[in-house]
Amino acid sequence: MSDFSEISAEEAEIVRIMSKLPEFSYLEGVDLKTIKHEITHKIAQVLREYYLENTRNHKTDWTSKFKKAGISDDDGKSAISSARRLGIEI
Repeated sequence: MSDFSEISAEEAEIVRIMSKLPEFSYLEGVDLKTIKHEITHKIAQVLREYYLENTRNHKTDWTSKFKKAGISDDDGKSAISSARRLGIEI
């Protein structure tokens, strides 16, 4: 088991939202070390691309993938905010 005592509220929010995507559906059942790794290495990149698509009109298809998975714009904003509170640059 990892050396992290518990998941933070921000990490839990990101997992709650992002695990709706098929790419991250496995997140709810993994250990904390894996969650932290996935957030900083994979999810952060997805959120950056999603942000750029919605603010600078970059074409990444994440907005459509989010909507297809039932992730609202507010959920996307919440995940970005949580990532930023964790110190991740979006």
